[in-house]
Amino acid sequence: MITIKKASEITGLTPKSIRHYESIGLLQTAARTQSGYRQYSEDDIDRLHQIRYYRDLKFTLEEIASLINAPQQVVEAALIRQLRVLSERLNEYHYAQSIIFSALHNRNKSHAQKLKGHHNLAIIAIDLQNDMLEGGALACKRILTILTPLQTLFAQARSAGVPIIYICDCHRKGDPELLIWDDHMIEGTYGAQIIDAVAPGEKDFIIKKNLFNGFVNTNLQNTLDLLGIDTLLFSGWRTDVCVAQTAIEAFYRGYRVAIARDGVNTTTQSEHDFGMALMGVNYDFEVYDCADAIKAFVGDEPVDSAIPGDE
Repeated sequence: MITIKKASEITGLTPKSIRHYESIGLLQTAARTQSGYRQYSEDDIDRLHQIRYYRDLKFTLEEIASLINAPQQVVEAALIRQLRVLSERLNEYHYAQSIIFSALHNRNKSHAQKLKGHHNLAIIAIDLQNDMLEGGALACKRILTILTPLQTLFAQARSAGVPIIYICDCHRKGDPELLIWDDHMIEGTYGAQIIDAVAPGEKDFIIKKNLFNGFVNTNLQNTLDLLGIDTLLFSGWRTDVCVAQTAIEAFYRGYRVAIARDGVNTTTQSEHDFGMALMGVNYDFEVYDCADAIKAFVGDEPVDSAIPGDE
């Protein structure tokens, strides 16, 4: 039998943590000496090692309680789930890091550049995901018409240092939108991934949404604020639904709004025409071809797109 101090040294857990695990039943109540000092057996130490192992893997104490002494198949399933959770967290941290870098870069742009007529432009790319391709949950061949123009637009934007913000459907069972549409872009599936032909670059941003309007239940507004954006050029899928709703919301939030004429489309020509008319007649949004849009906002001179840490 060993003391709590020795148990702490062996396991790397603090005495306070060991006492806490005991108080919540994660570790059985320790034996006591006549003087009242806790004493731990080899079985206790083995259990503490297991707790430390799962804690290092970022499981909650409740999850750890269910995993200790669980069958191997249960543990393996939990490890697979945890790997997915940790990957998502890492992506979130990398995203936050890129936002901070870009925000710092944006605030360091020279005043002279702004005097030349440059706008703080961002490209919004909506729902460019695999479920729209053949075999997908909402497959439509019309999406193919916008991929090549968007490749041109995105390449020019990256060359000019213009941020590209992908806003992607990401659904879970029970999302309100799934009551209207068949299951699509389900979180973690191939269908929810961005189409390879217009895949994001290292400095692009990805925001997940579960409703038509890209501002609702997302961090889009915070991202635009951090980047100092005042102008949005919209591209992507469903002119009459997600593109229109997000663009109109941007208008009400005070942004200068433009539409990529050949960079948006939807399921039928009549629906596309309706969406363009809705945004044109009611809001008078500017419209540009993908090949000409960047020049219209930032001119001919390339913008230094370096951010801290690039060199």
